[in-house]
Amino acid sequence: MCFRQFYSKFQFKCWHPDDDENVELMHQISINDHHHVAHGDQSLAGPSIGSIINQHSASEGHRNRLKLTYNTQLPSEHTYLGKLERVEALERLEPGSIHRIPVSGHQSIVYPGETIPLILTNPLLEFDGSDSNRIGLVFWEFPHKKRIFGVICEVYEKVVRDSIMVLKTKAQQRFELVPQEDGALTRSVQREGRAHYYAQVKILPEVLLPDPLTNYCMNNTAKTNNLARNRLMAAQSSVWPKFVYDQYCSHEVLNKMKRFLEFLQIESVPTADPVMLSFWLAKNFPLSDTDRKELFYTNSVLTRMLLVNSFLDYTCSCCCKKCNRRIANYADMFAMSKHGVSGSYCNPSGFVHETLTVYRVIPQSTRTTTKPSTDFSWFPGYSWQIAVCNACSNHIGWKFVATKRGYKPKKFYGLCAETISVSSDSRSPPFRTNPKSITDMV
Repeated sequence: MCFRQFYSKFQFKCWHPDDDENVELMHQISINDHHHVAHGDQSLAGPSIGSIINQHSASEGHRNRLKLTYNTQLPSEHTYLGKLERVEALERLEPGSIHRIPVSGHQSIVYPGETIPLILTNPLLEFDGSDSNRIGLVFWEFPHKKRIFGVICEVYEKVVRDSIMVLKTKAQQRFELVPQEDGALTRSVQREGRAHYYAQVKILPEVLLPDPLTNYCMNNTAKTNNLARNRLMAAQSSVWPKFVYDQYCSHEVLNKMKRFLEFLQIESVPTADPVMLSFWLAKNFPLSDTDRKELFYTNSVLTRMLLVNSFLDYTCSCCCKKCNRRIANYADMFAMSKHGVSGSYCNPSGFVHETLTVYRVIPQSTRTTTKPSTDFSWFPGYSWQIAVCNACSNHIGWKFVATKRGYKPKKFYGLCAETISVSSDSRSPPFRTNPKSITDMV
């Protein structure tokens, strides 16, 4: 039974043509596990995210280890960029509409809702009139079916210093590049000896399909205040058994998500907005590059949620992308920022690093190559050192050490998504850990 058959059965007028692709994707997830098989000879250690959050519900040790004394608001403010000026907010663009905006290439996939700091040596936003506070980040390295995608970022703070533009932006809407009359995807405009690139983009929709069983029982006079009971009663009076409906329901992933947030002690999550919540989950759960692309390209919010749910039952580790040496386990990830375990930060050269924070790395897997420095620190109150893989000397991130007394954790690592790969194995055994060793660590 597929999505189209299911929703047409109850005459829900919410099917989108692009969901044919989602059907193929969901069937592929259920039968293809090769995306989740680790490459290389090293065995993977560590539990699945699902087993972590399930065990957390009954584990006082996990709650103790995540009691940070650090203000997680600070990293999200990107104070290392200096003082910036606030700008007016813009209206969201209509899905399906086509717009001409300035664009810039980006090395990784960015989901709507993310905060992206930018340092541009080419102030292309100054010449774009009404859209002067919008910029499109294009994912040239991640084409999908010969199409190029990206995300529109709205500028909310900016300043120009010596022809360098410093921005704080918020990713808002996904888009697809629209070829121009001559087939070109971008146009360059020369101003003051510099090339400014523009492109026509088509805003992609976010299709929110309702829970079919909930809608089926909305007019049932016998319904109660218990949602689970209502769904069970509705299933008993419908054609299909309840497990069929559950395949198209996001309740399971929402329950796991709530335990996951308790585990990380994160409160600033857009739980009231299913669209933004689906993107937050995609950003903060361990995913391979292939999985990240699948989640970005689908227009269906429900499909995105169900895909995330299918990834929760796999063991995950961070490995060096160059030599495949295991660097860290996802059991040691934590939220150093109020926005989650993963965030984007900009270095003085303007390169944006997507960074995952973990309490510790595998012993003897890394070494530092520089002296501690507090200059341009993404985490105020912590010094940083460049960390490399012990096996191949590939840059894998940074080691951060507290420079003030009372800060917990005393040290942690920020792993660079560009040089770290996510390796996944089969379903793992229940989570086991020693709370004392974690307490000593922080």
